[in-house]
Amino acid sequence: MMAGTYAPIKDAAEHFKVSVSTFRNWVKTGVVPDTAYIKVGETYRFNIDLVETALLGADKPEHNENIV
Repeated sequence: MMAGTYAPIKDAAEHFKVSVSTFRNWVKTGVVPDTAYIKVGETYRFNIDLVETALLGADKPEHNENIV
């Protein structure tokens, strides 16, 4: 597990300046991968650094080296 700041969904959403429902949608659709959070009891804690890395990568189109 990577070190970093873990936060509840409300705090993570506030950090990225989006609504909680938008953040939940990111989790549901895989924009925020399951490696970016842990479950603690009945709640989830999100690694802010890993979420940021995932969001930055989501904006980049995949590069296909086979294109001529």
